Amino acid sequence: MVVPLIILAACAVVYGTTLAAARGRLGVNHLAGIRLQHVMASPEAWRAGHRAALVPITVTCAITAGVAFVPVVVGGLTEGAQGAWVIGSTVVLLLGALVSAGVANRAATDVIASS
Repeated sequence: MVVPLIILAACAVVYGTTLAAARGRLGVNHLAGIRLQHVMASPEAWRAGHRAALVPITVTCAITAGVAFVPVVVGGLTEGAQGAWVIGSTVVLLLGALVSAGVANRAATDVIASS
């Protein structure tokens, strides 16, 4: 099944981008990373926001990868059941990304307020 591999690749991209920004290897830009106004306000806010988002995005990616591969491990699921698992894992990734963005925005706001 190819779809779980695509979902796993999406998790790797999201996690890798967040990690690179948190470590300062990916600077403020308009293409990759958490692109909210406060997060993009300064390089310090960018790094702080992405550092804060690392824990929730790591948990999200771990859960998403696990959910995505259930049909592969279980086997014998109907096409409809497999589709439900794919949709479920995608929803988990999207919700986790939203939570991570909120955490990042709060951390970036704190950096802006303290400077």
